[in-house]
Amino acid sequence: MRLREIYLFLSNFVARIAVFMVYKSFMSNIFVPKNILYILLLLTCGSVSARPIWVSLYNSQQLRQIVVSAYDSPLTVSADDSTEFVIPAGQAVYAALREGKIHISDMRGEVGAFERFAVQGTVIRLVPVSPQAEVRNCEGTVSMSIDINRILMINKVDEEPYIAGVVEAETGQGQTFEFYKAKAVTCRTYLYGNIGKHENEGFHLCDEVHCQAYKGQRPSRNIILPAVEATKDIVINSRKDGKLILAAYHSNCGGETESAQNAWQSHLPYLVPVTDPYCTSLANARWQKIISLDDWINYLVKNGFKLNPNVVTDFSFRQFHRIPNYQVNNFTMPVRQIRNDWQLRSTFFSLSVEDGNVILNGFGYGHGVGLCQEGAMEMGRRGFKYDEIIRFYYRDVNLVPVNTLQIRIPEFN
Repeated sequence: MRLREIYLFLSNFVARIAVFMVYKSFMSNIFVPKNILYILLLLTCGSVSARPIWVSLYNSQQLRQIVVSAYDSPLTVSADDSTEFVIPAGQAVYAALREGKIHISDMRGEVGAFERFAVQGTVIRLVPVSPQAEVRNCEGTVSMSIDINRILMINKVDEEPYIAGVVEAETGQGQTFEFYKAKAVTCRTYLYGNIGKHENEGFHLCDEVHCQAYKGQRPSRNIILPAVEATKDIVINSRKDGKLILAAYHSNCGGETESAQNAWQSHLPYLVPVTDPYCTSLANARWQKIISLDDWINYLVKNGFKLNPNVVTDFSFRQFHRIPNYQVNNFTMPVRQIRNDWQLRSTFFSLSVEDGNVILNGFGYGHGVGLCQEGAMEMGRRGFKYDEIIRFYYRDVNLVPVNTLQIRIPEFN
């Protein structure tokens, strides 16, 4: 083993010890002198490099034209690994896919036609033109390449700004520091649990909800990024097997979270029903939908219900606690299917018949599994710490540094 390899091995080993000691002192309330913690943090920062996350932007769009502008500072541009130039602050370039090339133009005319195009800077403003989509501000590097009949855009961004962007996209601003810390840990756990999801496509994750919503905001001017940095490297694993948990979350559980068993037929001991008193008076706690009784009967018949005209049928249904199936006489139907077919806000509802209509009075918004975001927000407002919020919604779990787990992180060129 060469000296450089020995040095890298030892520095990484010291960094892992530093991370572990900082974590243990933080979680166990063990007093450690500030100067010792400072040295440990220096060791950690000096030995563990930032992890770049590759995120596909506008992933569901067939993007063909976009404006890239330098918002408040110059951007460095490289094209086909040979051409380099600078976009001055306040100026922009126009990228368009034509005839198998990405054509780049600025205010003076066409710069050139390329297969690959990358922009690096503090704030990269993206304005899709064809098709039109929301404007985004990104940091790090945004690269463009040709993917069949569209421009594939990938944001290469460090882990902490990425997580901060996800937290802001998922929950917005104006919440408490402890809530944002809890949310950062769940988002980081989800990140590492799904970091190979799009490996075959050349990036880690996309910007859509199934990977975690990401809109590339720069949240450094509020408390979100500091909350992410305050929980740096912390993820959630199961006490039972030591593996990362499926850090599911949703908008509002309506007073009781759903089990993974009912929602997805997956037995996960940390995703079990939890009675939640914190979300029941908040924005998404209640909903109602009215359907004509004839439409409801026709719907049930199409799905196998046998209607007997000589028998009075009671179509009413009550969920005092979450149950997986709607039942009429001997006919049962998964509430998940009813939610999907009627585009309901949740599977947690009761049903009554009044004046020729079926009235569905529902609770919550989303699949109901895992962390209830509105409930967690309220817990933050009531003074709960971030680890208390996490352990309320995810049962029998540990908070550990991700460096202590064996996770394969795909690398891209």
